[in-house]
Amino acid sequence: MQTIAHYNILERLGTGALGDVYRARDLKVGRTVALMLVPSQLLEPGDGPSRRDKFLAQARAAQALNHPNIASLFDVVEQDGRCYLAYEFAAGPSLRDEMGGRPVNLRRAIELAAQIGDALAEGHSRGLVHGDLRPDNIVITPKGSPKILNYGLTAWTTSGQARTAAASADGVGSDPHGVAGYLSPEQAVGSSIDARSDVFSFGVLLYEMLTGRNPFTGATPAATVMNVIRLTPPAPSSAMPSAPPELDALINRALTKPVESRAAGILALSSDLRRIGSALDAKERDIEVPQLPRGRQAPSSSGSRGWILGLVVLVILAAVWWYLSQ
Repeated sequence: MQTIAHYNILERLGTGALGDVYRARDLKVGRTVALMLVPSQLLEPGDGPSRRDKFLAQARAAQALNHPNIASLFDVVEQDGRCYLAYEFAAGPSLRDEMGGRPVNLRRAIELAAQIGDALAEGHSRGLVHGDLRPDNIVITPKGSPKILNYGLTAWTTSGQARTAAASADGVGSDPHGVAGYLSPEQAVGSSIDARSDVFSFGVLLYEMLTGRNPFTGATPAATVMNVIRLTPPAPSSAMPSAPPELDALINRALTKPVESRAAGILALSSDLRRIGSALDAKERDIEVPQLPRGRQAPSSSGSRGWILGLVVLVILAAVWWYLSQ
């Protein structure tokens, strides 16, 4: 059994966003992790500061994230000139698998989105933008909760690099990672991004959960990118009539094209989602009492008590009569 630092390699799981991924056992704390081998070429020296130093600095910043809806980066290991990342072993289907091309139950979609929003808020509070939020980067755990993958390091992933390429004339010819429909407008034109870019992608994600389709998908990747920049999609309630108007308004705030007019705080959106969910729950519990046909009245409790008292008096009188007649 191969050992890397204090990790026993158990099996190869496949190729992940950053490189080959292995299921491994952490011998120090006795837990299973997903150990990712970072490709050497990703860390080769470039212009300016060492790419390796920059990558390691971002990885250690990502280690500081601690939230139940973010797959934790436990450890950054360097051995024999190679770099390994020990991630929380987040087993389960992706959010895309859960959706299956269909709308998600309204209440379920709201709860998933609220948890995802909470996780983004944690990252944003530490100055970290995810930058590649889409259904493939979210795992649904066996308990039904979402976990966001690769937080803090998406600029180094294959799909993160594809997002950067999508803004160039050469990058929109193909879209093997399916990133185009989840770009923010500023990403689509190659501008700098901040937390508001994640807000836009979050709006796309929620829209897709409610309607079963990405609001910007075009006939080609290039058409999709242009839709992100120019198209205003129809309200989600046009496809899901049960969606309340407050939800349409919330998604509209997230999908506003000008970044300065877009909802700035993801935590406020999560709070609003929970208020909408609570209102839906209250409406569901508000069961109307059936009305009796006109001309009939339900017996009152006082009338019932009077009838029972009269019966008791008759029984007592009958008993007294019987006793006196003996």
